[in-house]
Amino acid sequence: MSSGGHAESPTEDVDTDPWERRFYYRDGDGTGFDRVVFFSDAVFAIALTLMAVEIGIPETPDSASPSALWSAIVDKGPALLAYLVAFFWVAVYWRANHRFTGTLNRMSGRYIGVVLVFLALIALLPFTASMLGEYPNNPVAVVVFAVFAAVISSLEVVLILVADRDGLFLRPLTAGERRYRVLGACTPLPGFLLSIPVAFASTTLAVVCWFAGSVLFGWATSKLK
Repeated sequence: MSSGGHAESPTEDVDTDPWERRFYYRDGDGTGFDRVVFFSDAVFAIALTLMAVEIGIPETPDSASPSALWSAIVDKGPALLAYLVAFFWVAVYWRANHRFTGTLNRMSGRYIGVVLVFLALIALLPFTASMLGEYPNNPVAVVVFAVFAAVISSLEVVLILVADRDGLFLRPLTAGERRYRVLGACTPLPGFLLSIPVAFASTTLAVVCWFAGSVLFGWATSKLK
């Protein structure tokens, strides 16, 4: 169904061969729809858990020395900061995905395909976060994380466009709403893209770009609503 059309009701798929079903509705038995939601939440939860596990326990040659243990904890500082940065962005993506899913009446096979690619990148974020924690002063580690996050944000745009094209929303988007939602999904992109060249001058400033760019572009986008 093209964008702007009225979404079909679940009853229109009652007589469809289950192997040929094109849509999975929120209403009705809701099995296909709910499984995608549960699977998505599980991937987000596992990604957050793995990032915490990657920090590891502080190691010290003298387990009885308070100063030695404190020094080992301080050495974990970059890994802890990387975890907090990664947790923030995973939480941002989960919240956006949670709110977005709440606007859907159904899911199509094409939409689910894009969701799987989106979740594959979310699952790889612990890898990029661990590199950021291990090599906080190496621009390549910052660039890898920025590229991953930028691609994830781009896939959010793809999800919006696919949902709009397949008529998956509870109600069709107006042209203004479509533009606003796409721009909203793009909010983190300027900061991530700008941080790539900046990282080779200062990795700290590059990370600041992620947050400052998102806030500034988000503020600019809100003025267009």
